[in-house]
Amino acid sequence: MHLLKFHFAITRYCSSLLLLLFLPAAVAKSITIVASPWIGLTNADGSGLYFQIFREAMATQDIQLNFRLSNWKRAKHMFYAKRADVLLGDYYHDDPSGVYPRWHLDFDQSVQLFSLQPLQNLTQLQNRPVGWLLGYDFDKFLPVPVEPYEVATEEEGFMLLQHQRLAAFISYQNHQPDPKVLPLYSVEILSAQALYPLFQNDFQGRQLARAFDLGMAKLYQSGRLAQLHADQKNYQHARYELVK
Repeated sequence: MHLLKFHFAITRYCSSLLLLLFLPAAVAKSITIVASPWIGLTNADGSGLYFQIFREAMATQDIQLNFRLSNWKRAKHMFYAKRADVLLGDYYHDDPSGVYPRWHLDFDQSVQLFSLQPLQNLTQLQNRPVGWLLGYDFDKFLPVPVEPYEVATEEEGFMLLQHQRLAAFISYQNHQPDPKVLPLYSVEILSAQALYPLFQNDFQGRQLARAFDLGMAKLYQSGRLAQLHADQKNYQHARYELVK
């Protein structure tokens, strides 16, 4: 009887070992991080402030980081189609598909609505053509429905505005063209927001988000985050002290 029990226990133990051998690793050895190209922040050669912050925050993890660039619309599609593990530079919002860490990458610039003529009220834009970059969906910050016009580049958007093909173009405060070349009126429609890496809402994604938080805390406490920013004004704008 005891021999049978011992044999059963050994069989069950061996079966468990075999099952573990065929289980996927909790965290993959390689992950894909997708972002939109932002000069100096996410460059095609893998350099840039946001890529470097993410790389150093995850330095203790034994994983290869594969950075990919695309327009924001395609980048979001890749993430939600689960063809990317991380979407870099997203605003925090309720999203059951993803997990946000506690630490943000940076604070964005405020979002401005630019027009050739002053607007007394944003409701004047109702059902009129308003443009923004592919995938940015800035119309959700407007009080009325507009005719959306997505463009591939900001240069294209401001050119369309200049030629009165658009009633307004929405972009960031620091992207405004030289006022001497193109004088514009602007209205802030969204104050500066924190930008986060968004991880997949699964076991691996939650583990990666925790690892990112631990790495960011170390970078902040050691002073390395300030070194990465180089410019003190930009570092202060990032507002890392807000992280609880």
